[in-house]
Amino acid sequence: MDLVIVALLVVYAVASIVTLWQSPYLLALLLLPAPLVLVLRLGRSGLALAVTGAVLGPVTEIACVGGGLWTYNETGGLPFVPPWLIVIWACFPTALWLIVRSILGSIPAPNPGTLPLALLGIVIEVMLFVALSRSTPLVIASGLVLATAILFARPEKSTVILMAGGAVLGPVCEALPVAVGAWSYAAPQILGMPVWLPLAYALFAALVAHASLALSAIESDIPERHL
Repeated sequence: MDLVIVALLVVYAVASIVTLWQSPYLLALLLLPAPLVLVLRLGRSGLALAVTGAVLGPVTEIACVGGGLWTYNETGGLPFVPPWLIVIWACFPTALWLIVRSILGSIPAPNPGTLPLALLGIVIEVMLFVALSRSTPLVIASGLVLATAILFARPEKSTVILMAGGAVLGPVCEALPVAVGAWSYAAPQILGMPVWLPLAYALFAALVAHASLALSAIESDIPERHL
């Protein structure tokens, strides 16, 4: 059931972006049901997962756009990125963990100590791809090294599923919006996208998903305040 829901929401989100990317604020409103559905499927931890994605996703994109990797053609007057990115990135870790749960039957226990490592990994990924993006062999080689480090730090089936899910979902979700001009890459190679894109998504999927899970553990440890 979770996989069907994720697939339907992907179709809905892509169709919305393709149709309304030139009206970024309306698009943000119409995308809101997607993360809400995903959060409800995950229960209490879903909110922390969504918030983590809504923060880390746009911040990472701002760094990448500023570094010249790609450009959004309609940002609604905002610098670098459009407002609907906050909503769409809230879907990313939530959808990924639903995929993991549907395959493995459960989500692994969160480890708060993973958070700083995941954040460091995101910083390293952005630096590598911004610095080396003009050399496809170098950026792929460095990305594979980072992927090895991630698997060494979290040698679990869930990490492999997260990477595979990100590598597939990312380019699939981007293909049509890129084709209609919602955003464009500085060095397009295949269907308007760079060949390193699946690897970049695989890395970010594992990092942001583990960061969100760690944050959900920290949030659950905060005692409730009774007035």
